[in-house]
Amino acid sequence: MLHHRTAFLGIPGTGKSVAGLSYPGVEMHEFGSSEFDTALGFVGRTDILPPVKLDWFDCLSEEEKAKFTNEQVNEVEIGLLTKRARAKNIARYRRYLYGLKKDLLEGKRSELQTIFLDNFTPFSLDFQDYVEIVYGQEFITEKGNFNSIKFSIKYQQEVSDFLRFLVTMPCHVVLSCHVSMTVDEETAAKASFMEDTKKGIRYAKEWTPLIMGKSKYVFTGIFTWAFFLYTEERPGLSTRYFAKLEADSSTVGIGKSRVQPFVNPRQIEFPRCRFYPVFQQALEAYLKEGKLVANPDGRSVGSA
Repeated sequence: MLHHRTAFLGIPGTGKSVAGLSYPGVEMHEFGSSEFDTALGFVGRTDILPPVKLDWFDCLSEEEKAKFTNEQVNEVEIGLLTKRARAKNIARYRRYLYGLKKDLLEGKRSELQTIFLDNFTPFSLDFQDYVEIVYGQEFITEKGNFNSIKFSIKYQQEVSDFLRFLVTMPCHVVLSCHVSMTVDEETAAKASFMEDTKKGIRYAKEWTPLIMGKSKYVFTGIFTWAFFLYTEERPGLSTRYFAKLEADSSTVGIGKSRVQPFVNPRQIEFPRCRFYPVFQQALEAYLKEGKLVANPDGRSVGSA
């Protein structure tokens, strides 16, 4: 069986959580607020497993939690407690994944077919604190200053290592991430935006994963598929959900894949709550017959 390594990228409301939860035997690893509420829309599904909620506040001791409501504790101490708790949260998640991989390899979790990390943007913020706490001494200069360049390099290495481990899990691995509209790195490095704005100079922007630094440029290459999701809202009619696997303009450059089974990968329509079955059907048809799929589910999937 071909295990999916899939990233869903898009602005809030474009169906990332819905797409992830459409996978079979799915266990959501929830970094964020209430992503698992999306599961309520899957009526009749019995293979959506209880979520693993990863709230950094749970990593505080009772004594530490009490400090958050104590007005005599200053905000600097609260900030340090928060940073340490977020680092502990990442550490316990990594240990959970190590144990989960061992269990899957030993056949102990047959009900689990998919892990879904939702959402990578808040995860990456906690991961910054994790890198700073664990490797903090590496970023302090001889004069006692914080070396942000060393920190950025180490952060990118650690994020990449984490993602490469994640996609080795012996099951479907799905991840969602927010995006932001920015200029490319080369333009950003040489542009003087304040001066150029006054001169009326405008730069082309594109959607990129909403994570820190250069990590955003290696992020999608780790996955077999990186779908850019978007919607078409129609007054009085149901919202249509689309995905891209190839760029169709200068503003969308993050959709990519190693296997592309659709006739038009720049506009793939997926019925709500049925991303996985439609995608899997298209993949199977392509891998068996070598034919691009235009209409695997009786709808305009892959049509222009």
